[in-house]
Amino acid sequence: MLHRVRTASTKDEVLGLMEPLIRDWFRSKFKGLTEPQAYAVPLIHGGKNVLVSSPTGSGKTLTAFLSIINELYAKQLRGELEDRIYCLYVSPLKALANDINRNLEEPLRELTTLAAKEGKPEPAIRVGVRSGDTSSQERQKQARTPPHIFITTPESLAIILSTPKFREAFASVDWVILDEIHEVCSSKRGSLLAICLERLREQTGRDFVRIGLSATIAPIEEEAKFLAGYEDGKVRDMHIVEVDTRKDLDLAVLCPVKDITAVPMEVANARMYDLLSGLIDEHRTTLIFTNTRSGTEHVSFRLKERGVEDLEAHHGSLSKVTRLDVEQKLKDGRLKAAVSSTSLELGIDIGYIDLVVQIGSPKSVAKGLQRIGRAGHAYGETAVGRMIAFEPWDLMECATLAKAAYDSRIDRVDIPANPLDGTSTRRSSSPAARTRSTTSRRRTSSPSSTTSPPATRTSRSSPKSGSTRRRAGSGRRKAPG
Repeated sequence: MLHRVRTASTKDEVLGLMEPLIRDWFRSKFKGLTEPQAYAVPLIHGGKNVLVSSPTGSGKTLTAFLSIINELYAKQLRGELEDRIYCLYVSPLKALANDINRNLEEPLRELTTLAAKEGKPEPAIRVGVRSGDTSSQERQKQARTPPHIFITTPESLAIILSTPKFREAFASVDWVILDEIHEVCSSKRGSLLAICLERLREQTGRDFVRIGLSATIAPIEEEAKFLAGYEDGKVRDMHIVEVDTRKDLDLAVLCPVKDITAVPMEVANARMYDLLSGLIDEHRTTLIFTNTRSGTEHVSFRLKERGVEDLEAHHGSLSKVTRLDVEQKLKDGRLKAAVSSTSLELGIDIGYIDLVVQIGSPKSVAKGLQRIGRAGHAYGETAVGRMIAFEPWDLMECATLAKAAYDSRIDRVDIPANPLDGTSTRRSSSPAARTRSTTSRRRTSSPSSTTSPPATRTSRSSPKSGSTRRRAGSGRRKAPG
């Protein structure tokens, strides 16, 4: 059953739930509570499932982790902190997973310093990241000594749940946090994640606290059902915290030329880089989004050709070292501009951004707001965004999206129903399925089959294959990215 949360707690009420060390640290860092914290922290402390939906920069991450860190420290003080995974955090992006790891290490270091100052036991809470960037040495270390807070991605979680050593570490998970849940719930990645959560529920044999963090989305009830899952055909209890604080926007749609129908694409392209260079010069730090990784590299290269300095590209195909270096430079204010595809559009802490430029249409209001919200990321600041259109269709889309953003008309989320391909993936990856497959291969194999000649394969030519097939829409002009 879904429950709308209407009652907010005061700062004293929330901090009264915390251990003295956690309470002292919070008071030294923050003047007060943000709205998500006032509504959700007491619910998480009480072991309730919660979906928190609020604008970018409203403190959702701390909302999720505050009670968890407090409870782990309380277990440590009681001598009950074991070598197992207590909290599972799932991020849709590797970059966001690494960012959360850094943002958890900082408060834990501050808590350690404060504990030494106050003469209290230092927190012994371990945090670990498992993604495609994680080295084999680190994975073996995690298998031997599991972190208390385990950060991963949906794809890595699916693999981990099929690993015998890690299944034991997940046997008693208490909390599961799904960050940026709006980014995955409407795709097959979300279907895989939902199946993984039910696999985890099956392995633990009991319910765990489900915490979802989301940007503004509609209808939020569908997202809440996705997070809660079903038990005996009924939706599990889920509390919805929806902070309807509208972020101030400063949006505009720009064209590099006066008439995009009368100018060749090459001319519009060249003018676009002049326009971009001017915007970068006028602002302190500019974040530029394209819609593809190749577009990111192309725009970055062309801007550097025009003499733009302190500019870097960031996308998922780059190495972990390169991505982390770009993120740190942004956070330290050492870059004038950065170009990205999707890897920087979520809640990664990249410091102060005063302008976001979207090249072409972002294709949805929610994605456009997510990207533009990277500017003025702090709570209460204005998000400044510019969308650059190259062709009439893009111009119409961008103008419509800007109007919808001002009117707070967000795209409706469409969650896949009965994703049988995801179910088959889960069945084929289970230990029982692998055992049956191995047994079947042993039964069908014979000595003669290894010596018999391979069957001759013939191919047929088709008039629809190869170069004779023309992709639909290939005649449209393409913008970089």
